Amino acid sequence: MFLETRFAQRFYDFVTRGGDINEPLDEGDPKLEKTYRFFGLPPYQIPFAPGPFEGSTYNCRTCHLVDEHVGQQELGMRAYNDFASRSPLPERDDGQSVTVRNSPVLVDSLAPRDPFLLHVDGEFASAREVIIATLTGRNLGWLPDEGDLAARHACEVIRKDDGTGALAKEFGGFSYSEVFSGVSESGEALPEPHRIAAELRIYVPENSCDEILIGVANLIEHYLADLKFSKEADILSPYDRFLSINDLSTRPDAGESDEDYSDRLLAQINSLDESGELQFVERNPATEDGGFQFHDQPYRFGEIELQGLRVFFNREPAAERGAGNCGSCHAAPHFTDFGFHNIGVTQVEYEAIHGQGSFWKLLIPTIGQRNEQADLYLPATAADPDRQGMFRRPASESEPMATDLGAWSIFMNKDYPNAQEPLHRSFCQNGTGCKTADQALERSIAAFKTPTLRDLGHSAPYMHNGQISDLHASVAFYIAASANSRNGTIRNVDPELREVRITPNDIQPLVSFLISLYEDYE
Repeated sequence: MFLETRFAQRFYDFVTRGGDINEPLDEGDPKLEKTYRFFGLPPYQIPFAPGPFEGSTYNCRTCHLVDEHVGQQELGMRAYNDFASRSPLPERDDGQSVTVRNSPVLVDSLAPRDPFLLHVDGEFASAREVIIATLTGRNLGWLPDEGDLAARHACEVIRKDDGTGALAKEFGGFSYSEVFSGVSESGEALPEPHRIAAELRIYVPENSCDEILIGVANLIEHYLADLKFSKEADILSPYDRFLSINDLSTRPDAGESDEDYSDRLLAQINSLDESGELQFVERNPATEDGGFQFHDQPYRFGEIELQGLRVFFNREPAAERGAGNCGSCHAAPHFTDFGFHNIGVTQVEYEAIHGQGSFWKLLIPTIGQRNEQADLYLPATAADPDRQGMFRRPASESEPMATDLGAWSIFMNKDYPNAQEPLHRSFCQNGTGCKTADQALERSIAAFKTPTLRDLGHSAPYMHNGQISDLHASVAFYIAASANSRNGTIRNVDPELREVRITPNDIQPLVSFLISLYEDYE
């Protein structure tokens, strides 16, 4: 299902022109002829290498690659994301050529947390929601008012698939009707490798389109839930192996928060170091040469990585090192709090185009003003397909109002009912309640969900808009952003950013620590 290309609008167009559901597409999407790669600041990207889906059309994997480019210089493995700052989109008549945001990593994306929200702006409150929205949405070429058509087309693909296609042949040669029922046309149970769990089965000939679409979403959700970091000994990161050989806790105790666990872990490490018992990682026991399989960096956790770990988790500057305060938002073991924060990324992008101080001057409406001009400010949805979404766009020289305000476009937006309660908790119940709706909405300006820091070597470029290409530049960004936050020059800045006090001498240790979170994910 994750690899199925026939759900896309372009394949629907092929069928309406007389093509058969089980025939190959007559002409692939030209945007997939090449894989796009990010090339520095300001964010720009070029078609870089032959695309793995050339001759076909969009599917989930086109923006969430894994091993399609392993062995290719300057590309390589991915952690279920792509190489672009903003992913290319199928061409339609709405003028959109790329996604609004950088493609997120899907590994660990369904890790349990509360509140549970998906996408960097908190748009979805369940995996099923985001999957169905993707299959019937703009990433596969469907316009906002084509959701019902997209759903009907997806159902037709499932109902009429006969198992003769190239993708089906890779997975046993069974039709979707057989796969969903767990029984072949001859009435025999499918071989175990191709038999889905009983609770995921449906009977395609008798189920409604809604039930079929939910069945598809359930299968993809089951697949995504199995994408996890550091669960197998042969792919452990140097950091996780360092914890293992020192018999250190790898997860919080029952009832312990991730942040408290991170503080406890740092104390345990310092205690072992002071006693001279701390052991370091010098090679990877899972590979013959002792290195990574899919990274060029050395596989190690030594003194410099330890120094970086201390800066990362330290909240107060010390004589010999700064305080990263990174754990306040990137607590172990997931290295994300799944919360929403504004660190100034949107402002940097906007002011790079419109000049210093311009983001402060941008008129961002109150809740009442936003509701009065919802068609201008809020993003298009199936309920309101004609909305312009001025504040859910990349900054543009030709459109001075265009910018990406993140969760602001979703919070208190009636078109996203399931996201409202968890978003309200994120912005108004973290120790400081919101006295008014305007105060609540203001807290969401340019706020985005915290990404994981695991395996960053397989997920560049960084930030929600893909504007930063490497780890050194990322740490340097935080040095500048934290100074600007203390100077009061970042609009709606997250208070935790003011507590980041990284020095230039901390950059390499921090980068080395982040590299120790790399793993041979595949």
